[in-house]
Amino acid sequence: MHFLTDFADLGVLLPLTALVALSLALVGMRREALAWTLAVTGTFGAMLVLKLMVFVVLGSGSIRGLGNPSGHTAAGIVVYAGLATLGARRFASRLAVALFAGAAFGALFGFSRWALRYHSMADVLVGGAVGMAGVLALAWLAGPHRAEEEAPAVAGRGRAGMAVVAGVSLIAV
Repeated sequence: MHFLTDFADLGVLLPLTALVALSLALVGMRREALAWTLAVTGTFGAMLVLKLMVFVVLGSGSIRGLGNPSGHTAAGIVVYAGLATLGARRFASRLAVALFAGAAFGALFGFSRWALRYHSMADVLVGGAVGMAGVLALAWLAGPHRAEEEAPAVAGRGRAGMAVVAGVSLIAV
């Protein structure tokens, strides 16, 4: 379970989100890059505010069962379901993919956090709700997918940039 839950750790997700945003921008998908950046940072920011509210303002025992909203669950949903939402644009609507993938990744990461006893069920459900809001915002902000003929062509500069991003990613791993 630790192996699974580590995929939603910020140490993994922060570099990944930056590389995805950069890659989207380099291949000319600027709307998707902006949507990705806004949805992911919005979700991470919302979790930060929630955690501060619970720990500092309310106290961790003030709401029954809620002690520490699950950031891993929220982050795992918005990042991995967000990737599925942007990547599956040819197969289904972004909203449908966001709902299905969000529920699947929410169950996966939420269960792992709950099974490892890092979080209560209330913590996981709050994190799941925030993550689902983030991935749905991403689907909405990215808009309907464009037809293949309308999609921007990847220029030579974009390909070179992608090669640099891929090389840096491999070295970083």
